[in-house]
Amino acid sequence: MQDWITYLFDTKDFMPHGFCLLWKPSLLWTFVIANVVIALSYFSIPVALSYFVYRRNDIEFKWIFILFSIFIFACGMTHTLAVVTIWKPVYGLAALTEAFTAIISVLAAAMLWPLIPKALRIPSSSALVQANQRLQSEINYHKETKAELSRLNADLDRLVGLLQASNQAQVESEQRFRHVVNISPAAIYTLKPSGNRQYPFKSTYVSDAFLAITGFQPAEWYSDDALWASHIHPDDRHHPINLTEHLDKVEYLDSQYRFRHKDGSYRWIHDKLIFLRTPEGEIDEIFGAWMDITDYKNTEEELHLAAITFDTLQGIIITDPDGVILRVNKAFSTVTGYSSAEVIGKKPNILNSGKHNKDFFDEMWRQLTTAGKYTGEIWDRRKDGSIYPQWQCITAVKNSAGETTHYVAVFTDISEKKMFEDHITKLAFYDPLTELPNRRLLLERIERALIQAKRGNTYIAIIFLDLDRFKLLNDSLGHQIGDELLVQVANRLKGALREEDMPARLGGDEFVILADTHAADLDDATNHILNVAEKVMETLNQPYLLKNNEHFFSASMGITLFNGTCPEEATVLIQQADTAMYQSKEKGRNTVSFFDQSMQEAADKYLQLEHSLRIAVDQQQFALYYQPQVDLDGNILSAEALIRWLHPERGRVSPLDFIPIAEETGLIIPIGNWVLQEACRQIKKWQNEGLSLTHIAINVSSRQFQQPDFVDQVKQAIADEDISPASVMLELTESILIENIHVTVGKMQLLTELGISISIDDFGTGYSSLAYLTQFPLSQLKVDQSFVRNINHNTNDEVIVETILAMAKNLGLAVVAEGVETEQQLSFLVAKGCAVFQGYYFGRPVSADMFGQHTVSAIRKF
Repeated sequence: MQDWITYLFDTKDFMPHGFCLLWKPSLLWTFVIANVVIALSYFSIPVALSYFVYRRNDIEFKWIFILFSIFIFACGMTHTLAVVTIWKPVYGLAALTEAFTAIISVLAAAMLWPLIPKALRIPSSSALVQANQRLQSEINYHKETKAELSRLNADLDRLVGLLQASNQAQVESEQRFRHVVNISPAAIYTLKPSGNRQYPFKSTYVSDAFLAITGFQPAEWYSDDALWASHIHPDDRHHPINLTEHLDKVEYLDSQYRFRHKDGSYRWIHDKLIFLRTPEGEIDEIFGAWMDITDYKNTEEELHLAAITFDTLQGIIITDPDGVILRVNKAFSTVTGYSSAEVIGKKPNILNSGKHNKDFFDEMWRQLTTAGKYTGEIWDRRKDGSIYPQWQCITAVKNSAGETTHYVAVFTDISEKKMFEDHITKLAFYDPLTELPNRRLLLERIERALIQAKRGNTYIAIIFLDLDRFKLLNDSLGHQIGDELLVQVANRLKGALREEDMPARLGGDEFVILADTHAADLDDATNHILNVAEKVMETLNQPYLLKNNEHFFSASMGITLFNGTCPEEATVLIQQADTAMYQSKEKGRNTVSFFDQSMQEAADKYLQLEHSLRIAVDQQQFALYYQPQVDLDGNILSAEALIRWLHPERGRVSPLDFIPIAEETGLIIPIGNWVLQEACRQIKKWQNEGLSLTHIAINVSSRQFQQPDFVDQVKQAIADEDISPASVMLELTESILIENIHVTVGKMQLLTELGISISIDDFGTGYSSLAYLTQFPLSQLKVDQSFVRNINHNTNDEVIVETILAMAKNLGLAVVAEGVETEQQLSFLVAKGCAVFQGYYFGRPVSADMFGQHTVSAIRKF
């Protein structure tokens, strides 16, 4: 390598080029400057070409320019080294550079010449000849085209003339078409596809008839593509819109629907469309026509209704002017039994029942002749001969000239209606069980009797009677037996009274008799009606056979008398008799009482007390008093809670006065709930104070016990005060036991399962079977004070008490004797085995505070 470098750059044996030119310096500098200029020129060309190639991306054969740039650059280097060798004789490098330049020159020349024509896209001579031939052909073609255009231009002028004439004819034809379309009753329209997916068609033409049919101007149809779809009746919209979604499968459409007019009304439209399609099958244009068929639809509906009407349940007969039957409907045959073939050609008199005389039919024809119509009730005869009532309407049908062309008779069989009217009248004025007049008819007859009494100045009597102990029969033997008794009572009343006297049933076991005494004197009237009452009472006291057993019942009666001077209304008179009847109840039943003013005052007192009692319930004007229950040694074992009414004005009101009212009015239920809650509260208070009692006895009324949620109420009252259920004893009356026995037993079992004891109060006064005692979960019996009071005075009562004590011992039941007031009574009870007592002998009922503070120390020992 060193040898090669030395060979190239070692110039010691060479004489610099400049020394050869020393003999003439001007030539030397000319040589130097010329080579430098040439070198610089050569160097500028590659730079320019490189920039050109860099900026032009669309030049084909870029590598040719690159090769040419290398060649020019190499030439520039040879001239540069030529200048250098004048002072620095690097002849080896200069020779190599010129050799490289020579090689590049040859390569560039060899490759550049064939490519230059392609780069410059210079056609070959053959291509130029072909191009020349094509050019000549085009020149000739254009000459021919020019001639043809001249001919076409002449033809076009002739066509323009023809087209103008055709257009004029088309305008005239279109005008004639519009005139024809506009005078047509149908509304003509055309549609074009709109490209809108929601509203795919656009109106391109609508005739003037659309304004009359729809109320919308043509301009409104052109501007609103949604006009048609938005105005179809909601009930009809599905079908036509659904059809438009499947137009590719049909060639025409024919549909009917309702379209909403601009004024809001609906018109029936018959819409028919045909489709013009492109060769590809796409819809190009739609031609359609609307017909307003509203009148046709209305007529069709009327005909349909007429057809339905003709086949209704009403019979229809159509005759000619002479009355000959032309047609009947099915209902006619159903009602009369005659087929249409049997009556057509005959006159309606084949149905004559014979119940109407000639005057009746003359009046019918008079109304048909003058008014053209007859309406009324007619009795006809069926084919089987039976006579029936019908409501008939006959109408004369006249033509435009006023002549009668037909008679149309429409009738309805009112047999059932007549029967229902009788039935409704019976229901409205008669008791359905006993078939006696009811309250409504009774009031009407009393009002009539008042008028009659004024005319004749006689006394009229009202007897109000109520069966004694009827409720007991109902509760023990059932309502069916009770109804049977009421029917027998009604029949006996009918048999015991005169035909002119009227018995009536108000409801339940309450009956009223309205009787005319035919007496103007009060004493005579009193004696007469008393005889009637006694006769009725004697009849009612006879034994009744019920369920194959004889039963005896009596009645309590109240009587009021009135004449023409009476200022009272019918309802007041009945109330007076009712008041007198209650007086008989208080006398011991099975007796007769007359109404007087004192009875009314008692009734008014009752109503006033009822009103005050309702206020007392709202304001809780009650208090519980407690009466001790003691053992043989006088120790207090328990107590009975007794309610007292502390009236703000009257003071303390006896339970005997307000408890019956509370029972009748239903107020006993809220009162009983209050007693239950208050007693539980007091038990809790005494327990907190250290007063220990085995239990507190709480009285429960029949109506309270019958409440469906009674057990829940007891459970809730005990839970609210957090006391032991064993500290509560519920006292029930015997009447509760026989009311719906299965339900009663169920409730009592639920109570005993809670730990609550149950006692039967006033035992021995009721009418329940002693066998019932084995069915009930009882803890205690209380001997009624009415038996205890008569000990030592009434042997029967002593036997009853002794029997109750023995029976209770055998049944394992505790016994409390209430109403003990004397030492003799106590001694008898002790001797018979009674161990628990209650009564004034041991202590009166006292307030809760007094019972807690003083009763123990005040109790009498013996």
